[in-house]
Amino acid sequence: MKKISVIIPVLNEETTIGGLLDCLAAERTDLEIIVVDGGSTDNTEKLIRSYVNVVFLEAEKGRACQMNAGASVASGEILWFLHADSLIHARSLDLIRKEMNNGMGGGSFYLQFDKRNILYSFFSTMSRINLSIFTYGDQGIFILKTLFFQLNGFKIIPIMEDIDLVRRIKRRSRFKKLGVPVVTSARRFEKNGVVRQELKNVVLVLFYLMGVSPNSLARFYRD
Repeated sequence: MKKISVIIPVLNEETTIGGLLDCLAAERTDLEIIVVDGGSTDNTEKLIRSYVNVVFLEAEKGRACQMNAGASVASGEILWFLHADSLIHARSLDLIRKEMNNGMGGGSFYLQFDKRNILYSFFSTMSRINLSIFTYGDQGIFILKTLFFQLNGFKIIPIMEDIDLVRRIKRRSRFKKLGVPVVTSARRFEKNGVVRQELKNVVLVLFYLMGVSPNSLARFYRD
């Protein structure tokens, strides 16, 4: 049975990380949990250290840097990258191992939000499409560790590191969307407005595919 290393980048996630760690702690399987902090100023570190058998690391701020740092110490043959505000399906680990045993190089799940309305349902449906432009880090990207390092990990860019990695995986191996969801928080949509946030997301991806610098896009994303 292939060992899975779960890598979770965090920054001030004291209100969200507990739910995911509880989900993972309930799994009775060969699983390594690595949480990489990018400089939290709240009680994130204290909360994480209260969990037995969770590896806590510190790294330079930025999801790409933090996830690469976690991968560098991971002992599992499979790397699974999750966001701190995610919750996983009970079948997730079994499905990852099944696909990897069938020669898959990487994959992800589809997205489901923790709030329900017609727009969230539409976004969830679109996330089932196995195209790079519909595949993001909050969908729980997983990859063989050997392939991850052959690809030199995540590119150190402030945004779009997830799309970039998925595109490179697909050039080298097979990539599959699995049939169960990762549940994610709708907090950014609720804060900024559902339509406004999704339009911003779409525009950012389109500009990235047109060749706009991720550094420029990151400034727009924060605005």
